[in-house]
Amino acid sequence: MTTPVLLLRLSYWIAAIADFVIAILAWIPEKMGTTEIAYPMGLASVIAFSWGVLLLIADRKPIERRWMLLPTILVVTLITIVRTRFSLDGAIEFSLPLLFFAIALIILMAYSYYYASKHERNS
Repeated sequence: MTTPVLLLRLSYWIAAIADFVIAILAWIPEKMGTTEIAYPMGLASVIAFSWGVLLLIADRKPIERRWMLLPTILVVTLITIVRTRFSLDGAIEFSLPLLFFAIALIILMAYSYYYASKHERNS
């Protein structure tokens, strides 16, 4: 397995696992800053689960589907911004490890996309 493929697969799988975790946590009111389950939590769970499935599908043809990392980077960035904002407002507990995880994931996905694209152009 070549380095670009390995990096892409690592990016797809880590992001997919994170999505599946979010899909589960969305059903836990305490993790979402509420006292009971609300309809938007169910919607968020379905979206996170579906995105995880899309990333696993991208893993089947990692080079051809590397473009999937671009919207994934956007989603992870926006989720990180929203989580940080709600943490600073006191709605949910701030987590430095989660913030570092999100930043590391964004960097991994961006580098994987860049490296695979560069490798593809040079081939």
